[in-house]
Amino acid sequence: MSEPLSRRSFIRWVLAAGAAMGCPIPGKAAGEDKTPSTPSGTLHSESHTVCHQVRDEDRLPVPPPSRKADLVIVGGGPSGLAAADRAQDADFVLLEKEEHVGGNAYTEKWEGLRYGTGSAWATLFNPEVEAMFKRWKFEMNPIKSLDATCFNGTWVPGFWDGNPDSPVFDQVPFSDEVRRNMRRFCKDVNAMDLEKDKKKLDRTPFSELLRPYGPELLAYWNTYGPSNWGCSAAESSSFIGVQCAKEWTVLPRFSFEGGLGVGSQKVYESIKPERRSRVETGATVYKVRKLGKKVLVSYFKGGEPVTIEAKAVVMATPKFITWRVVEGLPEKQRQAMASMKYAPFMVYNLCFSRVVYNQAYENFVVGAKHFTDFVPADFVTKGKEGDLSRPQILTVYSPQKQEDRYVFLDDKATLAKAYAAVDELGEMFPSWKEHLKEVRVYRRGHAMPMSMPGFYTGLQPLARKDFGRVFFAASDADCDVSDFAFAGLNGINAVEKALKLL
Repeated sequence: MSEPLSRRSFIRWVLAAGAAMGCPIPGKAAGEDKTPSTPSGTLHSESHTVCHQVRDEDRLPVPPPSRKADLVIVGGGPSGLAAADRAQDADFVLLEKEEHVGGNAYTEKWEGLRYGTGSAWATLFNPEVEAMFKRWKFEMNPIKSLDATCFNGTWVPGFWDGNPDSPVFDQVPFSDEVRRNMRRFCKDVNAMDLEKDKKKLDRTPFSELLRPYGPELLAYWNTYGPSNWGCSAAESSSFIGVQCAKEWTVLPRFSFEGGLGVGSQKVYESIKPERRSRVETGATVYKVRKLGKKVLVSYFKGGEPVTIEAKAVVMATPKFITWRVVEGLPEKQRQAMASMKYAPFMVYNLCFSRVVYNQAYENFVVGAKHFTDFVPADFVTKGKEGDLSRPQILTVYSPQKQEDRYVFLDDKATLAKAYAAVDELGEMFPSWKEHLKEVRVYRRGHAMPMSMPGFYTGLQPLARKDFGRVFFAASDADCDVSDFAFAGLNGINAVEKALKLL
């Protein structure tokens, strides 16, 4: 019997914390005794102590203001960076708790190759987005393939192209009845009016809408949904499911080699060099409170509490932390923010000495137990071409259940999940074993707002209401899914209102 892929002694395992681990639910990991006591390689961890203290309502020091700024932007992901870019000629300060900017759109390198640790691609869905990306000098590459999907060991390239008459349905390894159901669903959703029926669709679980079309289609969306909007079909709003089935394949997708973290860096670089010192990392905000015509923002920097006095604040942070940080929110708004749920995520970057897979950009495996899909990090630049002896990185996405978020606090348990995913891939692709050199594990505790029933027409409109001199951004403020473009647009919209007030 061959040795499991993840147990090969020459593989270097690197365990790191993602840029959006946030405030995981504490707990104890059990039944994970097959991992080593410590991983081989560098061990990194995100600082989330202050977040936990905020969650637990610990009394943190609130010193008097020691500095002033007209505008404070909280959060250095794409939304906060977009706000800072728009406000760079104003008296602004951006506070980001990590030691780098980018949030879920963050890219790193292995042997000179870029790889993603979160968000992968974007669409140009309106002229405003195109203009925004042009300003930031985004030179993204088109993704020249539809997703490939594996059903019961059979790979179907270009599955789900939005066309009910597509021959792709003939390739699925199911009966004629199942194929007819898939075509019928495709035809039915194409006939739906999303805007007219938005409220009804948003309040209906996607699984309920899928029920008449059979379990095979449900299984597909149970794989696709968690990776793209954080939910299984039973947890999803039918609005996002129908929108995806109806429209996503119509819009061209784009990315950088290594994911959208390259985009975060470009937004940061759009800020004038002499203004970049106003983007402060390692600054964890824990209290925002209005006081007359001022807003006081308290944060830890270098372990010391600091309070800055501002005339306006943009909260470019996910709502699960925003409602805990901003003091005095109206009860309905606070409840709306607190009701939003966020999917925990693990991302495994598998580093190979040569190309092992280059058939499609995004590759879903229906029924996989330990991951949903994987992306060749260089597909948008290399595609199926190039020297196959070159090194390659595959980015593997593994959304987790909310109740398993506590695992992220346990290094052994985290590695156990990574081992299981890599072993499962090794069983599917035995030839990968001899070429795998390193696995880099990222854990993101609240990476993706879950598109639950009621998310768009109920929670979002309440949550994003302006609160006096405090304005709300981030991709969960107004979006169909967590998306780089939505994050940027929301950041710009919020900061323009703040600047108008100033």
